[in-house]
Amino acid sequence: MNDDFAMNTPEERAVHTLGSSTLYNLLEAMIQLSERNQREHKLFTKDLKDVREAMQSSFNNFADLTQKAYQQLRKEVHGEKRVSLVLLNELLEVGQDFHEVTVARPRIHASMTPEEVEAVVRWADAVEVQSRKVEAAMTRHGIHPYDAVIGAPYDPKLHERVGTKRVEGMGPLLVAEQRQRGYASAQPEFVLRRPQVYVTE
Repeated sequence: MNDDFAMNTPEERAVHTLGSSTLYNLLEAMIQLSERNQREHKLFTKDLKDVREAMQSSFNNFADLTQKAYQQLRKEVHGEKRVSLVLLNELLEVGQDFHEVTVARPRIHASMTPEEVEAVVRWADAVEVQSRKVEAAMTRHGIHPYDAVIGAPYDPKLHERVGTKRVEGMGPLLVAEQRQRGYASAQPEFVLRRPQVYVTE
């Protein structure tokens, strides 16, 4: 046996055992550290994957909602343009008809012949026809008369105040009388023209 590796004394054997034990402990600690590192790396990778998937899902939802909102807005804008164009054409037609009726207005005087009286009647009928055409066009576009409710609280968003009036038995700031009706769109809350009203004092 080689004397270099022979451990004859108990001190030498103790030193060798201590060195082997320290090396063993060091290797064991390194193995545990490596295993812990691998576990933490797996957890980190899983957490990172979960976060990435959550962010991707959130972004996809955001992109989907944005696309839907854009399509809705685009549809509404195109729809409004079409409605505006139709409405403008109808207004143009009615305006031309009213112009012709105005130009054809007969002169009224005290000594009118029966033919002249008949011309005035025809002219008045033409004005009435044009008025009905305007009302029909408004109905087609969802515009309807909007009347104030007598006795309802005065609301500047819904009523145009043109004066005040004292009414027996009614408190202040109530709709006392409607002077002129208003108009609203198909949605009741969308008032195009507020009715003109007198408000109680």
